[in-house]
Amino acid sequence: MAVLSTLKVLEKAVIRKQRKLPAPGDVLVSQGDQVKPDTVVAKAEYVKGNPYIIDLRAELKQKTDPELVERVVLKKPGDVVKAKEVIARYQKGFWSEVIEVTCPCDGVIEHISRTQGRIVIREDPRSAKPMSVVAAASRLNVRPRLLRLFTTVKEGDYVYEGKIIAELDGQDFVYAPINGFVEKICTLTGTITIVKPIKHTKVLAHIGGTVTEVIPHYGAVIETTGAYIQGVFGIGRECSGELMLLSDAPDRPLEEHKINADVKGKIVVCGSFASFESIQEARAQGALGLITGGMNQLDLVQVAGRELNTGLTGQEDTDFTIVILEGFGQLPMNRQTWDILEKNNGDVVSIDGTTQIRAGVVRPEVIIGACYDADDAFPGNGGDIPLISDETNLAPSVTYATLSVGDRVRCTRPPYFGLWGTVETLPDGPGEVECGAVLEVAKVRLDDGTLVTVPQANLEVFRSEV
Repeated sequence: MAVLSTLKVLEKAVIRKQRKLPAPGDVLVSQGDQVKPDTVVAKAEYVKGNPYIIDLRAELKQKTDPELVERVVLKKPGDVVKAKEVIARYQKGFWSEVIEVTCPCDGVIEHISRTQGRIVIREDPRSAKPMSVVAAASRLNVRPRLLRLFTTVKEGDYVYEGKIIAELDGQDFVYAPINGFVEKICTLTGTITIVKPIKHTKVLAHIGGTVTEVIPHYGAVIETTGAYIQGVFGIGRECSGELMLLSDAPDRPLEEHKINADVKGKIVVCGSFASFESIQEARAQGALGLITGGMNQLDLVQVAGRELNTGLTGQEDTDFTIVILEGFGQLPMNRQTWDILEKNNGDVVSIDGTTQIRAGVVRPEVIIGACYDADDAFPGNGGDIPLISDETNLAPSVTYATLSVGDRVRCTRPPYFGLWGTVETLPDGPGEVECGAVLEVAKVRLDDGTLVTVPQANLEVFRSEV
């Protein structure tokens, strides 16, 4: 038995990407439009909404338990709520007063803690107040021209909601009604103006293709047909550029002397390994990213500029994206992958180093858009071209399959870790391996021509139907 790999290496696939803003904005493309990787699909300028926490113990004036919270809360996580809408209602007895808890803003119920008796509401950024003018002098009953004597903040300070911004004799206080920057302390009107920062954001197409669907106020779905390759680890955000091979073969490393000004604006490819020095030279010459078979883990940390979170990458403060296709160490690139990259040398490629190893696995990816004949078969239309989309790209559960002669495999344990080959024979009975154990084995012809005996449990299988 052998593990069937969930990694995808496809020379030809239909790739469908959903490109969305984190908040409502303006969509700049229409259905049927042809887009490039750097085309702006949508943009938004919005005031970030605050999280609001409602303490039911304070609102109901009594201790709460999970049963009570379950009984009084009228909403559930994910519900959209409006300002002043009743979200909880409590009445101790028939003749007792009815206590209603209202929502402080327009937003979405993010979380309900039954043990702590709290409701977390995320404010809708479309309804968030961009600024607030606080009549501080009148609240403290002081002359406007003397206001600066009583303020605890200065212009340019960032304040959080509830922070004291002015006080008199430690008895009378003025609190900030919103999060934001103190823009002006006016001694003519006696007011303090607090402005929320406006966030500018945009989403690019990332891949060249056709807009197949517009998502109103948020973005669009882009579709293309081309090569799709998944890696095992990466760092850095989405980027795109011309593909440029700098190695002569899949088992050759990135050589520093081959790097020159020609790599500017390119995504460079090497075979088995990239050293920290060669990566730094590529960055200095203006390269945008790197696709490599293997790499030293400590070098990757140096490129990222900090220790990596093994659970999630892709948000590092780096201008250089790296996609590792095989693993850590000097590992030759899979011949099938190399052939795809070599065939598309000089074409536009889109890469993303985002990696999530835990639940909801996300793998770094390489996408090379291409044009095929109109009579090519497509998924859902009786065709046999695989479909890669945000839904189908979720990593499936690990499955097992009977190993067959001719299967393309990768060794997952030493002494052949990371090496690729083809199953040549499958002995009928268990065989002895180098450590002396007797296991179900396979005779594998490695890409360098060596015939080795490997336990079947140490093989990862790659098939076109995966």
